[in-house]
Amino acid sequence: MPSFSSPVITIVVDKSTSRLDHFLHTRYPFIPINQWRRALRNHEVKVDGRRALKGTSLAVGQKVVIPEELLNRLQPEKPETEAEPELEILYQDEEMLALNKPAGSHTHPLEAAGTGTLANHLITVFPELAGIGDFGPLQPGLLHRLDFATSGVLLVARSDSSWKRLREQFSRHLVVKEYMAQVHGLIENKIVVDKALTHDVDDRRRMVVTPPAPLCRGIYPARTEIFPVSYTASYDSTLTRLVMVSGVMHQLRVHLADFGHPLLGDSLYGGRPFVAGESDFVKVTADVAFHLHCFQLTLADGRIISAPLPEWCGAGGKPD
Repeated sequence: MPSFSSPVITIVVDKSTSRLDHFLHTRYPFIPINQWRRALRNHEVKVDGRRALKGTSLAVGQKVVIPEELLNRLQPEKPETEAEPELEILYQDEEMLALNKPAGSHTHPLEAAGTGTLANHLITVFPELAGIGDFGPLQPGLLHRLDFATSGVLLVARSDSSWKRLREQFSRHLVVKEYMAQVHGLIENKIVVDKALTHDVDDRRRMVVTPPAPLCRGIYPARTEIFPVSYTASYDSTLTRLVMVSGVMHQLRVHLADFGHPLLGDSLYGGRPFVAGESDFVKVTADVAFHLHCFQLTLADGRIISAPLPEWCGAGGKPD
């Protein structure tokens, strides 16, 4: 059994959890869970002074001890810089940046060697952002994320203090997020979908609506307001404005599909493919090719940050 002579980090468990590997991944989400499991197999983490395995159950008050050397070794480096940065800056001041993320690009790399993402371009232009925020080194200053196919407003904090203050606004649902989307079928009136979401146990890529139940770990409250803008009968599709009152993974996509109007092209949630002439979007993958654009964020202090509407919104796509 190894003894830790180097500096260590001690975490006191403040609520019951099922497994040690999940606890560590939740605490440090930017470190893949398989890396934690490998470290646990090598007995590099202790619980209450004893070696512990991935399935070790934790109780409130127990102490999880991690060598600093292990944490430094597992943490990914900052994203690679890009030779030709491509950033469309919508707004900037001393505390934050607002960028217009293009469709068909990842918000950040999944590993340090990854390139071509918005974060790679960001760290090239603003290297001082490295290490800002609690989402990990591969997400410098990012306050939220947008899906691969989703375009629009993305906020970045320029200091740790700004990150904490702005993230609190997101956590308390004080940031109003508005999107434009192209969906299947006719929507005639405003619709409100107020249904909690959880991960699909059969497919971790997906989220699903959960039956009514007391909110607990793994169940996330979510509310979406859907406003029809214009209907195209020849394609049987409605251009909609969506107001996101919460911020759960794939929330808009799941709520639209649950309502019976999935995003066109969103095969993961039952959307039919685009037909000829219906879309100018380049289908970069078979699974992700849809029209969803975050055109406006309203912050808690009333500031409104907007991104230009894409061409697929058309003349009728200008929201009120």
